Amino acid sequence: MVKLSEDKLELLISGSLIVTLGFLALNFDLTISGILTIMILFSAFMFIVLPARITHNSKTNNTVPALFWAVGALVVLLISSLLLTTLFQGLLSVTAEPTLNSILDSGFSTLGTEKVIPQSTQPIFAKSAFLTILTFGVVIAAIETRFIGRMMEWLSKIANIRLDKLSLPVISVMVIISVIFVWYHFTAKGVTNNVSLLITFIFAMISLELIRRHRELESATYLHIINNMLYIVPRVQAQTGG
Repeated sequence: MVKLSEDKLELLISGSLIVTLGFLALNFDLTISGILTIMILFSAFMFIVLPARITHNSKTNNTVPALFWAVGALVVLLISSLLLTTLFQGLLSVTAEPTLNSILDSGFSTLGTEKVIPQSTQPIFAKSAFLTILTFGVVIAAIETRFIGRMMEWLSKIANIRLDKLSLPVISVMVIISVIFVWYHFTAKGVTNNVSLLITFIFAMISLELIRRHRELESATYLHIINNMLYIVPRVQAQTGG
């Protein structure tokens, strides 16, 4: 409880995310909302119990550097995805030679299209372009980033693994969490494209390394938000005619 009073930002973020999930449950997808609720409650619980050493922003004046690292990580994601997709083209059942555009489309589609773009039969607020972008572009990105960050910290603590430098045990923890992240996208979000799932794994690994290296969640959260925004904004605009 002492930890909570020391970091009001953590409480504010967690509370805001939980409240926003109510909108998600009513207007988009109840199952996804339930899973995300478990994620944010787990993150908050871990923050209290650990106590967490990694917070949203553990440094002063961190916004600009965090954005810089997020953009750099996105470039690394795209390059590594293109290389790996080309390398494993046969195994991934890619019929055509992978291109940057195809990688962009697959990478940014890891949200799960049918969960993102509202249908005409859904409640009226689900048709709001702003609320759709806010929910899937920002809120879900923040929740998922906090979840994998807290899980890395939790697993490393119970396994007595130090996160201060990259090592084989640390990489093993990151791989386990990334596999769970892929499984979540496959089962809950309905992402079945092999390329998208591979990029989801790479995305999780890069996000976890950002969190581990900088000991904060901000840069990885920005990476997730930028990734989601690049996919959802054009599609919401196309859906609404904006």
